[in-house]
Amino acid sequence: MNASTKGEITKARVLQTASRLINEKGFCNTSINDIIQATGVKKGNLYFHFPSKEDLSLAILEEANNQFVAFLSRSLQGERPLERLANLFDAVFERHSRTLFVGG
Repeated sequence: MNASTKGEITKARVLQTASRLINEKGFCNTSINDIIQATGVKKGNLYFHFPSKEDLSLAILEEANNQFVAFLSRSLQGERPLERLANLFDAVFERHSRTLFVGG
């Protein structure tokens, strides 16, 4: 595994873990140390990828936005507008049923 790939894996792990923690505990109640402890990365590695907690939060929001746009693209399939809306509502219902609205 090259350094770039290893760094990308670390960055993705930090994003995923920080997103989960912030969703569970809230932004103000999640510290950088919480994220470091949960991910096992060194503080310097975290700050290499994300210079501040705010930068990390913006990256989480950008990733969430990308996932949401992809979800909408997948969900809005169909030839007729009513069919597309029905598919969207089905996808939203299925997604929220699966997650049970957990998180903040």
